[in-house]
Amino acid sequence: MTTQPDRPDAEQFHPVTEDQLAEQLAYYSSRAGEYDDWWLRRGAFDQGAAANERWLREADQVRAVLESLDLGQDVLELAPGTGTWSIRLAPRVRSLLLVDGSAQMLAHNPVAGQGNVRTVIADLFVWDTDQRFDTVVFTFWISHVPRERLEGFFRSVSGWLRAGGRVFFVDDVPAAKDEPHVAGSAGQTMVRRLNSGRSATIVKNFYRREELVSAADAAGIELDVQETETHFQYATGLKR
Repeated sequence: MTTQPDRPDAEQFHPVTEDQLAEQLAYYSSRAGEYDDWWLRRGAFDQGAAANERWLREADQVRAVLESLDLGQDVLELAPGTGTWSIRLAPRVRSLLLVDGSAQMLAHNPVAGQGNVRTVIADLFVWDTDQRFDTVVFTFWISHVPRERLEGFFRSVSGWLRAGGRVFFVDDVPAAKDEPHVAGSAGQTMVRRLNSGRSATIVKNFYRREELVSAADAAGIELDVQETETHFQYATGLKR
C-alpha cells in the first residue's frame, strides 16, 4: 500500500450549504444512466488495458473484504445508487433496505424489486428509522458527507446498528481528482461534467484515516481504515 497525499486540515473548509447539497443530488439523478461507465471503466473512463486491470484488481481486493464479513440477517445500504454493491448484499441476507435520495439511481438498481429488498427514497441527511440492522454499508458516499456533518453521520449509523453490528464502506482517494469528468476542486467541493457537457458542483471530501477513526469512535464504532495501492479507501467497523 502506498501513502496517499495529505488531505488538507478541516479548518480550511467552509461549511456546505443546503443549495450545494441539492445540486449534488440533482447531479447524481442526472448521472444515473451513465454512472456505471465510471465503475466499469467504459467510454471516457477507459484508461487503457494496464490501468483498467489495476482498477479491477483493486476493486476485487475491496470486494473480497466485504465478502469475508458476516453481514448478519438485516442490512441497511445507504446511497446504493445503481447497485454495484447491492448485488453482492441481497443474496446473502434476510432483508436489505436501500435508502437513496435519487429515484433515478434506484431505477437502475437490479435488486430493487427483489422480495427481500425494500427501497426508500429520502434525503440521507435527514432520514431516520426505528429499525435496527446487523450491518450498515455505504459505498462512495462518505466523501459526499460535509465535514461539519461527519460526526453526526457516524452517530446516526451507530444508532441504526444493533449491539455488535458491523460497518463497511469504500470510497475514493485523492487520485480521483484526475478522473476525466472532474473539472476542478476546491475546499469541500468538486466540479464534475456529465456526458451532455453540463457541469455541476458536488461535495467531495478525502478524509484522513484518523479523521474517520475519530468520528466513528465518538459514535461508539471501532473502525479499521485501509487503502489499496492506487484507487480506494475502505473500512470495516464494529459497534461497541
